Amino acid sequence: MKYGLRLTLQAVCRYTARMRIWNRCGGVAGIVLCAAGVWAEPVDVAAFGIRPDTGTNLVPAVRRLLSACTNGPASVTLPKGRYDFWPDKPGATATAFLLDGLSGVTLDGGGSTFVFHGLMNPFKITRSKNILLRNFSVDWERPFITQGRIAAVADDSVDLAIDRAQYPYVLENGRAWFTGEDWKRSVDGYNILYDKTTKEIVYKTRDNPLGMDFNKRAEEIAPGVVRFFGQPKLKPEPGTFIALNHGRYLVTCFEVNRCANVTLRAITVYHSLSHGVVASRTENLTLDTFNIVANEQKGRVFSSVADGFHLVHCKGDVVIENCAHTGLGDDFLNTHGCNCVVRKRLDDRTVLVTRAECTDAGDDVWLLRKGEAQRREVCRVAGVKRVRMEDKKWGQEVTFAEALPQDFKAGDFFENKTWNAALTVRHCRILKRHRARGLLVTTPEKVVIESNYFRTAGTAILIEGDTDHWFESGANRDVLIRDNVFEDCLTSGSETGGKWEWGEAIITITPSHQPDSVDSEPFHRNIRIEGNTFKTFDVPLVRARSVRGLAFRNNTVEHTQTYAPFAWQQAAFWFDGCREVAVRANRYADAYPGRAVWTEHMRPADLTVEDGRAFDIQERPALK
Repeated sequence: MKYGLRLTLQAVCRYTARMRIWNRCGGVAGIVLCAAGVWAEPVDVAAFGIRPDTGTNLVPAVRRLLSACTNGPASVTLPKGRYDFWPDKPGATATAFLLDGLSGVTLDGGGSTFVFHGLMNPFKITRSKNILLRNFSVDWERPFITQGRIAAVADDSVDLAIDRAQYPYVLENGRAWFTGEDWKRSVDGYNILYDKTTKEIVYKTRDNPLGMDFNKRAEEIAPGVVRFFGQPKLKPEPGTFIALNHGRYLVTCFEVNRCANVTLRAITVYHSLSHGVVASRTENLTLDTFNIVANEQKGRVFSSVADGFHLVHCKGDVVIENCAHTGLGDDFLNTHGCNCVVRKRLDDRTVLVTRAECTDAGDDVWLLRKGEAQRREVCRVAGVKRVRMEDKKWGQEVTFAEALPQDFKAGDFFENKTWNAALTVRHCRILKRHRARGLLVTTPEKVVIESNYFRTAGTAILIEGDTDHWFESGANRDVLIRDNVFEDCLTSGSETGGKWEWGEAIITITPSHQPDSVDSEPFHRNIRIEGNTFKTFDVPLVRARSVRGLAFRNNTVEHTQTYAPFAWQQAAFWFDGCREVAVRANRYADAYPGRAVWTEHMRPADLTVEDGRAFDIQERPALK
């Protein structure tokens, strides 16, 4: 009863405040201000039982608070302090802040720390608009990653020193188990080595660099020192950090779905059980000074289990600025759509697909044929129905408003035309203190990547278009990469040309579509790399496949001696099936060793080199 009374009083306060705006600004202006969320009534959080530093579970209180924000704009400011959140029951998954169907809500953490316990989803924002979250940090009491340090390495074992107070574990039946407040888990195959001094990914290492199975025989040889038996592929020096994951894609930290005009600002995430931010089917998203970083005060080298930002089928403007990440378990940013692969054509308007995340009824899609991967006909989706397939797995029947072309068949695919975002990334720091690559960008809308600092373990910028593995769609049509600094990138790049190494060049453009002749029409279009500074210890600058209209101009290339070179691509540029390529007016340090340009499936007229260096243009040599 008391909460109902409080809600009634808040409603009266909102009405009174709106009348003040109405009287001051006039009726129409008042309506506009309220609807846009410019004005919002402050909410008394203490009235809902929310107070800092109590150590109690605040999930029920937050739910009551947010239920009071359903009738219009609201401004929530928390007193600075620590706030704790637990699942509803041990081992279960729960959401702390669920913003569902809200409009014009601001949540200001006041510089507070939100501490989570167990399988928590801190924020889920769905079907909401004009949302601003700011000024707080996120962490876990017991993260779902265990950190250790290499104590010793032998031919048949690795000794890890583990702070048992921060990362509890038990040994049972000759193997190690790692424990949390309500969980007990093994080690996932994903583990990473970090340099003992710089805390960057160790030079020339990638996933599971030791090649060890940490779920086999183990014994504690001294307090806080565990010997794991196996044959390590390499012998890191003592003191090297290692991060052992206890799950790969567990629970997203910030989930934004089917929203509009969402801003996440001045937020620090010290740990996430999966991706830092996943946004889908959201229009207009701003991530400003949103940093996912290792908690240095606790001596950590890790932060998020997976990617920093993962954006799927957003539209409007996506702006990412002033962000810096360390300790991620995957890439800084991945933005893309989804290719829906046709499993079976059912009739002239209906196809069966394994998954249809890419579309809803009312969306327009492009039809693409597998062999050419070119956007062709545009069709309107009339309906999507979930069905059981012949193999008992779930699939979707997608019905179109128009009859499909006769040659559109199983194995072909379609891509959403309605939901694609224009992307701006600026003033960010993309570092080698996290796994894999920097920015992964596939979207047909305008992309601007400017004034950033890249120092990545793998390729700094990766542009793909995947039709054979992850099915991440988005042939690019307008990409501008300018005024960035790339320093000592690719320390874990491609050493042998293997598929799972982290990129052939500093900028890598490798869609799944493989050119097969000098007449193959390219997949991507209009990519300009201008006015950047490349400070590199190795040779590869650009690896580009299947691009029409590629320019590399007015860049400065410097040579460093920070690391020993090792890349398989011994050419500054490697172009495959590209057309209208221009390499012009760049400046190269005399010490920079790149002297070759490799080409494949190209005529001489496809490439123009009018540069500050005379390059040897040659056919790509065979992979060793």
